[in-house]
This record gives sequence, C-alpha cells and structure tokens, in this order.
Amino acid sequence: MVTLAAGWAGLSDHAKGLLITATGVLILTPDALLLKLIEADPWTILVWRGLGFFVVIGLVSALRHRGNIFRVVRATGSIGLAITGLHAMGQLLFVFSIHNTTAANTLVIIAASPLAAALLARLILAEHTAPRTLIAGVVALAAVGLTVQGGLQVGGFMGDLAAIGVMLVLALVFVLLRKAKGRDMLPALAWGGLITAGIAVVMAPTLTVTAADRLYLPLLVLLVVPVSFILISTGPRYLPAAEVGLLMLLETILGPLWVWLVLLEAPAPASLVGGAIIVLTLATNAWLGLKEQRRRNTAPAAA
Repeated sequence: MVTLAAGWAGLSDHAKGLLITATGVLILTPDALLLKLIEADPWTILVWRGLGFFVVIGLVSALRHRGNIFRVVRATGSIGLAITGLHAMGQLLFVFSIHNTTAANTLVIIAASPLAAALLARLILAEHTAPRTLIAGVVALAAVGLTVQGGLQVGGFMGDLAAIGVMLVLALVFVLLRKAKGRDMLPALAWGGLITAGIAVVMAPTLTVTAADRLYLPLLVLLVVPVSFILISTGPRYLPAAEVGLLMLLETILGPLWVWLVLLEAPAPASLVGGAIIVLTLATNAWLGLKEQRRRNTAPAAA
C-alpha cells in the first residue's frame, strides 16, 4: 500500500488524469450491451438506473466527507445545479438512443464530444486548446456525419438525434466539472440520478423485472454506471475537458464490440468506417500529447 501511494504521488497530474479517466471509461464499456440484454421497458430501466446512481454515488460522497457532506452539497452552487440537470437529461437521451438505433451509432456519435468540449472550454473557461486536439475534434465530427448518414439508411434517425443530444450534454458537463475542479461535484451527479428516476417513474409501466434482468440490472445500476462516472468525473481535475472527451472514445471501440460479440448486432459499414477514423484520431492525439508532456518534463531537468 505504501509503495502504491508513493507511486501515485510521483505521477504528474496529466498521468493521474489519464489513469483515472481511462479506468472509468473501461468500466463503462459494457453499458450499451447490458442495456440491450435487459428486457424491461426503457422507462423501468431508467428508474432503477437513476436510483442506483443516486444511492452509490451518494454513499461514496457521504463516506468521503462524513460530517461535512451538507457543506459539500451547498458548495456545488449554481454549477452543481447545472450539472444535476444536464446529467439527468443525458441519461434519458442515452437510454432512448440505445433503444432506437444501433449501439455503434450511439457510441460513435457521442465520441464527437471532444470537438464540442474544446469549443465550449474556449468560450466558457478561455482555456487554451492544443491545435492537435481541435484537429482531432474536427476529424471526429466528420466521422459522426458519416455515421448519421448510415443511420438514415437503416431507419435509426431518432436514436441518432438523441445521441447528438448526449454528445452535447456530455461536452458541457466535462467543461463545468473542470470549471469547478476545486469542488467535489459528485453530489451534483448523484442528484441527477434521483431526478432521472423521478421523471422515469411517472412514465414506467411497471417497476418489476424478469429473472434474467435481476442479474444484469444490478450489475448495470450498482457497478458499471456509478463507479465509471465517479472516475470519469474526477478526470477533469487533472486533464483539459477536450482530452477527457477524447479518452471517452475508448467506449466507441469496445462498446459496440461487446454488443457485436454477444448479440451479433453487427455495426453498419458507415459505423465501422467512422469508428476506425476515430480510433486512429484518438491514438494519434494521445501519442502527440505524451510526447509534449515528456518534452516539458525533460526541459527543466536539462536546464
């Protein structure tokens, strides 16, 4: 434990951000598959998804801050309220998208969040965004256009439209989390889960689920979604919003792959091409970012 703590303390902020965010994204990758496997009505899923999110993240926040939890909740302020509302909206749109288009289309479109995050970070935070990140975002946007065109051909336009909404919401949440990086915003995300459940319970035909769903649903709502979001929401403390968004592209690769392997839902050719473009863009941007980081670290030592 001492060795691990010492190793963690020795990492740069950039390396910490990469490790935390990448771990969170990897945990999140079975999300689309589990949503496809669960037979319950989408509104029923949203009720349990929102409640699970609220309970797990609320418990983590309470254990972390103990007697100061109410002060931490108040400290989230207006940014916290915005994140709460945006998170609830994103959850509703994501589940709708997964059930109304292919998993590959949903995840490839959401992968365009780096471009939106880069532009919003410039406007809201006046944050310098590396030219390589802006170029990567433009390439990702072109790949999304290709994917949506494929969605029009297979009749998944409404699901694709919802995915575009998720992409914009996600980008704004990343920027707001970075703007408030000195404050713990997990309570704001927890309240977003409760609002999601509150909206969905009015629309859900029932709250009961099948025997098979009792295996998949707890895995989704108590582990995959809340734990991944705890880690991903921590990433913007150490990384620019656009780079966090680019790491989210890992879900674009693995999410459709799990669905393809388990359910044989093959991505459309346009989704495969768009995903390949985004994967290459992610790898190139990450490699250039690491090179820049090494140059910055070696320059003071040489001096």
